[in-house]
Amino acid sequence: MQRMLNWFLLLATLTATVALYTITYDARRLEAKVQAQERALERAERDVNVLRAERAHLARPERLEPLARELGLAPIEGRQYLRLAPLQQPDPPADPSRQNAAAALAPR
Repeated sequence: MQRMLNWFLLLATLTATVALYTITYDARRLEAKVQAQERALERAERDVNVLRAERAHLARPERLEPLARELGLAPIEGRQYLRLAPLQQPDPPADPSRQNAAAALAPR
């Protein structure tokens, strides 16, 4: 009986060792994956910061003004403003009886 118990405990110890090794291996693999994703995220954040700085540099008015003048663009002048006429009221709806009669006469 005691011999059977010893074999069972030996088997349980070996099973626990293999399970612990597997769990440790999986944890290290996941940790490496997380670290790789963190590095990729840091690279992406640096790239975004560089792109924002480049956009801010390229959108400066003192840089754009000479380029716009070379294309013949100039600031808007007072004579270029238009006065819009007030919006006209839409026509009142037509008599429904006439619409029904027109629909009845239309060819199909």
